[in-house]
Amino acid sequence: MEIPLTSVEHKIDTLRSCVFLGDSPESVLLALASNAETLRVAGGETVITKGDAGSTMYFIISGKVRVHDGEVILAYLEEGEIFGEMAVLDQDVRSASVTTESDVILLSLERNVLFDAISTNPESFQSILRAVLQRERRIVEDVKTRTEQLLAYEKELEIGRRIQADFLPETVPEIENWEIASYFEAAREVAGDFFDVFKLKTGNYVGIVIGDVCDKGVGAALFMTLFRSLIRASSLYGFMQEAPGELDSENDSAHASQVLVNSIMTTNRYIATTHRKSSMFASVFFGLFDPQNGELIYINAGHEAPIIFRQDGSHELLDITGGVVGLFPGANFNVATAQLIEGDLLFTYTDGVNEAKNENEEQFTERRILEYAAPEGNKPEKFLGLMLDHVKEFRGTAAQSDDITMLALKYLPAK
Repeated sequence: MEIPLTSVEHKIDTLRSCVFLGDSPESVLLALASNAETLRVAGGETVITKGDAGSTMYFIISGKVRVHDGEVILAYLEEGEIFGEMAVLDQDVRSASVTTESDVILLSLERNVLFDAISTNPESFQSILRAVLQRERRIVEDVKTRTEQLLAYEKELEIGRRIQADFLPETVPEIENWEIASYFEAAREVAGDFFDVFKLKTGNYVGIVIGDVCDKGVGAALFMTLFRSLIRASSLYGFMQEAPGELDSENDSAHASQVLVNSIMTTNRYIATTHRKSSMFASVFFGLFDPQNGELIYINAGHEAPIIFRQDGSHELLDITGGVVGLFPGANFNVATAQLIEGDLLFTYTDGVNEAKNENEEQFTERRILEYAAPEGNKPEKFLGLMLDHVKEFRGTAAQSDDITMLALKYLPAK
């Protein structure tokens, strides 16, 4: 005949099958079973909440539960296992929450009932102690294994960080009457921001690129290297035929515009078709400036508007001329122009600057960039240092939430 779940005999069988009480004599098991309560709990219900005072432990008769700390799952427990015993033994608050994965049947046991039953039986106390120690050993081994895995993962991230750093220029070209400075700080081990500075193979123009790949972490870092490499390679080696001899200024400007369009469209088409399933994209500002006369030809593909700080104290925003790069293979990107004169400073940045947050979740904003900028007489490196100081002072104790990349170039007065 099937024994009902509420019978003392079934409760004794449940207690005996648990390593926690397996060596206890019948008298102890009978005392515990006589005072234990059978509970039926529907799936999705929380049995134990982290931080609550605990005086009850539970034996799983059937079903499955998860032990978790918020959204972090620590373990799954099934028939024959227990939970809640640590708070019962040391009279501390619950160290984790327990929620049912399915309908479960539990046997609940109060602290005073357990202590009364084992207080006169050393063998039962020793059995409980052995079970607790065995569990602690398993936890230590698990922590050791996870630590080793974490160290290996961190080592791989460090390798990835060094490789990624190789894709960013260590130095920028030296150009007569111009000074260029850059700053890069990843929010994590690897970043999704990138920048580049290079001379075209033909003509006078110098390229400046700054971009921000959507998302964060390893995936964004991998695509960062791809975007940066495609833009540089297509600008220097792709599609454009080197014209023989010197180009006049009109042809040189047209050539630079063609380089911009071909580079951004080639990069966009490749990402949007080859990697369309990833849905990865980047905001990019790509400008080409002529060091001889300050002409700046650019495409702003969905990026934060760079700012030209004029010598006279005014400023000009280089607004968006097209959508982000990498989403739609047939996207068009318009070319715009600006003119830099002696004393002007061009400041480009990623959203780790204007969207930096303080403890109150307020953002730094473009308004503060304009308010704190003091380009008159400042060299680009000093300008970036001061801007970074303002961002960090605004952020206060709040953690850096995104990569910070800045690039500045200044048209110096002729010597």
